[in-house]
Amino acid sequence: MGTESSNQLWRSMWAICWKDIKLYYAKGPIVVTGVLFPLFLWGAFYIGRGLDPKDGLASLVTLTIFFTSSSVTPIIAPWETRQRTLEMLLSRPVKVTTILIGDILASTIFGLVFTLPIVFYSIVLGVVLSNVLMATVIIMVTVIGFSALGVLFSALPTDTPADVVLLSSVVKLPLIFVSGVLVPLAQLPTWTLAIAAASPLTYPTDLLRQLYTGNAFFPEWVDIMMVIIFTIMFTVGALKLHEKTLSTRLQKR
Repeated sequence: MGTESSNQLWRSMWAICWKDIKLYYAKGPIVVTGVLFPLFLWGAFYIGRGLDPKDGLASLVTLTIFFTSSSVTPIIAPWETRQRTLEMLLSRPVKVTTILIGDILASTIFGLVFTLPIVFYSIVLGVVLSNVLMATVIIMVTVIGFSALGVLFSALPTDTPADVVLLSSVVKLPLIFVSGVLVPLAQLPTWTLAIAAASPLTYPTDLLRQLYTGNAFFPEWVDIMMVIIFTIMFTVGALKLHEKTLSTRLQKR
């Protein structure tokens, strides 16, 4: 009985994941905002300043993860609220947690599809990660965390996707500039380090920079611990907030 329930749970999550991929991720605008924007932003700061692109690979990986994995999840819940497909899903034997995990799974797959080629590109450039296993784990955890962050934004009980997009943009863009993604932490003024330490982008970038170039600001264990903490915070926060705002969301017509 337990095995059947577990199999049914996984089938439900995968069905929701596949639904998201077909409906939302295979769209041109998503590729532009989720993939091309971080590439252009990275190029403007690294190539535009005449720096060696190899030194910025860690930043490019983190930016790609951040934008691809959080590009669609903020709008799924409000869009499905407006289309009343959320009610249809909830009328079936599926919990809201299952729906959200399916959304996170779809976003995780999308993020990995566009992040892994960058890692392979670094090999072409002759830049080899010092610990491939650790890099794989930290990329996986980071993608899950930022996917959950997108779901966290969508907890806003609205049926207007633009409202959530505005909220996510207001939060996401400052996070980039206060972290150590575009400028290494060692080059930042001392007074900005406390702000950078509060950004979830800082730690995966710092750890990947260590694995790519051997230069890191924080100890390795600090980066790993903070990536895990942020991922847990975003995931738990997204699930709990959606449970609290679900009744208000369903009243949106």
